[in-house]
Amino acid sequence: SDGSIHVWRLANGVELVDTLDRGDSDDECIHALALDDELLFAGLQNSDIEVWDLETCQRIRTLGGGATSALSLAVHAHCLYAGAADGSLRVWGGDLQPLGHIGGAGDSVLALVAASDDDLVIGGAGDGTITFWDVSAMAVALGDGARSSGLRIHTPGARRQYGRRMLQALDQWIRLRSVSGVPELQSECRRAARFLKDLMRQLGADDARLVSSTPGANPLVYGRFDAGDTRTLAERPTVFVYGHYDVMPAGDEALWRTQPFEMVGRDGYLYGRGVSDDKGPVLAALFAIAELAAAGKLPMTVVFCIEGEEEHGSVGLRETIAEHRALFGVPRLILLSLSYWLGEATPCLTYGMRGSVRANLRIESTRRADVHAGVWGGAVNEPLSCLAHVLAQLADPAGRVLVPGFHDGVRVVSAKEEAAMRDLVEWIADKEARAPLVARTAMSPTASGDLYGQLMQRWRFPSLTVHHMDVSTVAARTNTTLVPAAAQAALSVRVVPDQSLDDIAAKLRAHIEQVFADFKAQRHGDGGRAMLDDLRLHLDVRANAQWWLADPDTPVYQAAARAIRD
Repeated sequence: SDGSIHVWRLANGVELVDTLDRGDSDDECIHALALDDELLFAGLQNSDIEVWDLETCQRIRTLGGGATSALSLAVHAHCLYAGAADGSLRVWGGDLQPLGHIGGAGDSVLALVAASDDDLVIGGAGDGTITFWDVSAMAVALGDGARSSGLRIHTPGARRQYGRRMLQALDQWIRLRSVSGVPELQSECRRAARFLKDLMRQLGADDARLVSSTPGANPLVYGRFDAGDTRTLAERPTVFVYGHYDVMPAGDEALWRTQPFEMVGRDGYLYGRGVSDDKGPVLAALFAIAELAAAGKLPMTVVFCIEGEEEHGSVGLRETIAEHRALFGVPRLILLSLSYWLGEATPCLTYGMRGSVRANLRIESTRRADVHAGVWGGAVNEPLSCLAHVLAQLADPAGRVLVPGFHDGVRVVSAKEEAAMRDLVEWIADKEARAPLVARTAMSPTASGDLYGQLMQRWRFPSLTVHHMDVSTVAARTNTTLVPAAAQAALSVRVVPDQSLDDIAAKLRAHIEQVFADFKAQRHGDGGRAMLDDLRLHLDVRANAQWWLADPDTPVYQAAARAIRD
């Protein structure tokens, strides 16, 4: 009645462990308590229900209980039921989202109990009556035997409710602006990470935590669903599910038809930052694995590795996984879903992707400042012109890379590859040609008409892309009278089997350095102009990601193909 919550441990007697600090709320009478794993629910006289994490002894949420006091509480299959003074039950799902209320009792529900072996919640009312509620249609019930938490859908109505809960969770997650690489939004990224960790716990994960080994980087969200394997985790075969919760910036939000960080359904599609890349696929995998685990149908331990820096170069991912290697067991299979579809209705399995080499180059004058073109033009070097010349020598107008030896390692296209690609082209033309995205791009009137050639260039052959160019100062960007003192550019090369990343990086570096040296020689050599300054090149070339190629005829891929077809 004094509003305090004490935690005791019942081992070798009764031991007071802690008293939860309720702050300004400690004068509110507590009518009922209920426990669900590490979550404690406290029903208050003012109708609110506090949610406490007993692992950290922190209040993580307050649920609005309705117009009347929460007189009794019970947890059944991770759904929370609150008995009210008006005789009704109010219900929240495992994600703490309200599922509605159930009428029935004629008087205040003073006590609740959930049947352990049936989908019944039983309430005792103030008038002496006992009411039985069948909650199978909204329960997400416990798994059989070995599991003490998780989800299992019993009825078509419950399955639909389960799907709605997944969409509710996605809607909440989309609202968190988890844009990586933007210091002002780092707190949003951490909120998105904590949201996912808490959701994993609510869905019955055997372990869910945030891990990080790189200061300043967003944490990795780790989750695990066990399958009854008694071996130590470090020795246990696992399925490794990869994904990411960070998203790209929305850009000019005025160009969006709807708010980018609000999920909206339109014409059968969901729109919002992260719906497809990659929050939606992450939740789809999470809810599916949770359902299998709860039903006792999970044949192997599944671990989730959901990073928060994928759109920012995966900063810290390698170091974090290396430091916490034992958490992931012995992966037998890696699953991820953030890649291609064939059009808008046909999912596909990716069995290979190009690698990449990144380069940043900066050309600067030995003079330290921008100068006026009307005064110094012609007598000083122009870093921007030199940079444009260097970039122009990297690829010809057709897009073929001009770096010497660049194409030497490219694997010859086999007859099997060509046949598979032509079958794919035929499928797209037959099944997906009218899809809006396909019609606007690959099948548009402005396209060459050679869909086979387009796909081979996108998926099978190497390429070089200049991402952006810039000059040294803001004034030089906008003032047409200045000669910039420096200019820089970023580019990347996509590499394919059997090119070596280190070899391509070395050849790219050597080519850029040679073109720059030739430019300077022509500028300052015999017949050149007398210049008042000199040019210097700063070049950083790094292998970023290895290409990979799997065999689509292996049993794993064949099983995945059957699952998609079914």
